[in-house]
Amino acid sequence: MKNALLPQNDQRQLEKKFNPKLNELPAFHLSQPYFPVDLDLLHKEIATSNQANFKEEIYAILPYGKHYTQSFIIYKDTIREVDNSANLLAEKFLKQHLHMEMESYKKTMKVFLNKNIHTMPIANHDFSLVPFSLDFRPTTYSWINPGKIKELFFKANNARTIIQLTNCFNIEIDRQQRAILNRMKRGFLIHGIVKRDIENQPINVTMNLLEYLGISSTRITRKVTRDVQYQHIPGFANDFYQKYQEIHDAMVIEKYFTENFLPKK
Repeated sequence: MKNALLPQNDQRQLEKKFNPKLNELPAFHLSQPYFPVDLDLLHKEIATSNQANFKEEIYAILPYGKHYTQSFIIYKDTIREVDNSANLLAEKFLKQHLHMEMESYKKTMKVFLNKNIHTMPIANHDFSLVPFSLDFRPTTYSWINPGKIKELFFKANNARTIIQLTNCFNIEIDRQQRAILNRMKRGFLIHGIVKRDIENQPINVTMNLLEYLGISSTRITRKVTRDVQYQHIPGFANDFYQKYQEIHDAMVIEKYFTENFLPKK
């Protein structure tokens, strides 16, 4: 019986092809502070994979392709192009880390935030991802880790902003500073809700959110969390997982009765 493992050199070549180092890609090096990384050039430099890596911290998930059916996943020093939409990868992220369905998760977070929010961030114990819609396709999102935002670059008389991550990867979005900072704060609070529900150790309620979450200390992240403490994480008296289960079960029951008992039109 043949050994199922590839020779070490072949394994390294596949790793380099499907999960290349950012520093080895010309598209990454050609990027300038006021310009995003060229995704079309990246596409030519990377082999497309069927599999995402959810075990490593994600810096961003960027939609790509004519119909946005593919995505680039940015990590600290590597990148993958995956044959899935960015929104589908966000759903897989939730299932992988929290074992939750997206719609039930959104409804649960709306209860905690006491707001009807359409573009809801997702999170696990370690980090969050904030959705920024594409201007011409409002249901397609770039998912960006707010804890890895290093700097924001603006152009005069232009609504677009270049987000620079801590690994110096530049991303263009159709939002200005105030909207970006507000969504970052929401992402941090949601990260706090998930982390608080998992941990049992006592926490100083006046601990700054930057330190509690363990996010990167940059000029932008410090600005967003300057006056935000552990005690400001919403829904302190609620159990996130318990509330999710209640909402999810209610949605399943409602769907069952709708499909089986309501008259067909």
